[in-house]
Amino acid sequence: MKEHKHVVKSAVRVGIATTISRIFGYVRDVCLAIVLGAGFGMDAFTIAFRIANLFRRLVGEGAMSACFVPVFVHYQKDHSKEEIWDFVRKFLYTFLMILIGFALIIIIFSPFLIQIIAPGFDKIEGKTALTIFLNRLLAPYIVCIGLASFFMAILNSLKVFFIPATMPIFFNVSVIVSALVLSPLFKEPAVAIAIGALIGGVLQWVLQLPSLKKQGMSFKPTWDLYHPQTIETGKLLIPMLFGISIVQINLLVDSIFASFLVQGSVSSLYYSDRVMELVLGVFAISLATVTLPELSRAASEQDSKKARSVLSTSLRLILFIALPATIGLIALDKEIITTLFQYGKFSVSDAERTSITLLFFAIGLASISAAKVIIPAFYAYKNTKTPVWGAFLALVSNIIFILILIKPMRVGGIALATSLASFINLGFLLWHLEKKHFKLPYAEIWSSLKKITVCSLIMGVASTLIIQIVGFSPDEFIGKRIFSLLLAILVGVGAYLGSAYLLKVREIHELKELIVEKIRNKKPEARNKS
Repeated sequence: MKEHKHVVKSAVRVGIATTISRIFGYVRDVCLAIVLGAGFGMDAFTIAFRIANLFRRLVGEGAMSACFVPVFVHYQKDHSKEEIWDFVRKFLYTFLMILIGFALIIIIFSPFLIQIIAPGFDKIEGKTALTIFLNRLLAPYIVCIGLASFFMAILNSLKVFFIPATMPIFFNVSVIVSALVLSPLFKEPAVAIAIGALIGGVLQWVLQLPSLKKQGMSFKPTWDLYHPQTIETGKLLIPMLFGISIVQINLLVDSIFASFLVQGSVSSLYYSDRVMELVLGVFAISLATVTLPELSRAASEQDSKKARSVLSTSLRLILFIALPATIGLIALDKEIITTLFQYGKFSVSDAERTSITLLFFAIGLASISAAKVIIPAFYAYKNTKTPVWGAFLALVSNIIFILILIKPMRVGGIALATSLASFINLGFLLWHLEKKHFKLPYAEIWSSLKKITVCSLIMGVASTLIIQIVGFSPDEFIGKRIFSLLLAILVGVGAYLGSAYLLKVREIHELKELIVEKIRNKKPEARNKS
């Protein structure tokens, strides 16, 4: 129970910071829709940033924390504070050299990479050249996000979650400012957006420095490529770069196929993925972030009971959020995309294509979210091979599904293929978790899952009825669209929470207890202050 409360409390803190970031992220994407739409410049920026963003997901939201946190936690047990920070500094400068090397490779081989990732761009004059230029301009972002992710991993290991989770806010603000202020100064607005992204990358690591210094870290240059913990972290990191990021690798594959479809297909994948990220970022990644240190400590103590309890709690909580989100996105896909993005250069046809993409992406939301929570369990036990095999299986499955579905369903088929592949990855992970480490309490999870599914369907019906009653049209005044969508969402959420309360869904009562406990703990503080 203690582990459960700590996981929930930490996840809530990270979730709050991430929610604020996602709000700014939405404003950022609206600015992109207004300035770039879903055509020439947006397609080029999406592909150019896809490589840098892939690296961010590989390292920033996955591999760095997943490989560094277990090593750091184990090292803390038997070493002094001075030895710990000495290891951290040595790893930092080794990692920095590797990051610089990656950035140089991107700059040198950019034409070759773009030809692989977006071969269909050659059909439109100037599109490939612009994408190559933007890709080179964004190459230093790899160094920035690598440092930011490493600093985040250190702070998370020390149970400092909130401050690192706020860093994407500054990235989003930087891109927003560049879209609104810098873009009119450039012939091609996508260049201004890329500059804003680069500045945002710098802010994400620089602004974590005060927190690190407060924890006791110094930045005195030191170098030891053969430090035992550096080697151990590197051994975990290399296979992890592929295994933990199957969703992003599949999105890269999606972009390759989409580059051959009608112009704007790549952008449609981007915008629908951004809506998906609202749930993944706020909840799945937040839970994975706070779960990993707890699982690592359980693994170091060889306490499988504790590990099982922590992971079960995280899975139930993510299903409590992801399943209703899936139903909501499916029920309101057109209304969501139209309300969020149909401004400026983002046309009606862009909205229709993107809403179809979102619908099929949403089918895999729960499985993708669950996988993000489960994968850290393998890394807590320093098992990097299993997620790699799961990733490879899902990648192959995705390509096969795309080849089958792309002709009849176009870009929607690409999105559906990614969702189907995510279910295969999840099944593989669950099977091997039980086979190699510990068995989850499936009866407990299944009991919650049945009730959550019923409540989610009730929510979907309620939201659909509200839209039918109040009406919704893309041609309506934006205020009316926002009102209709918000009303449908609020009624749907109310129906979900109300039915969950009546059906005694365990997760809603646990969250209620946490809120009540939080309020009670604050009351004495308020009296003391008065």
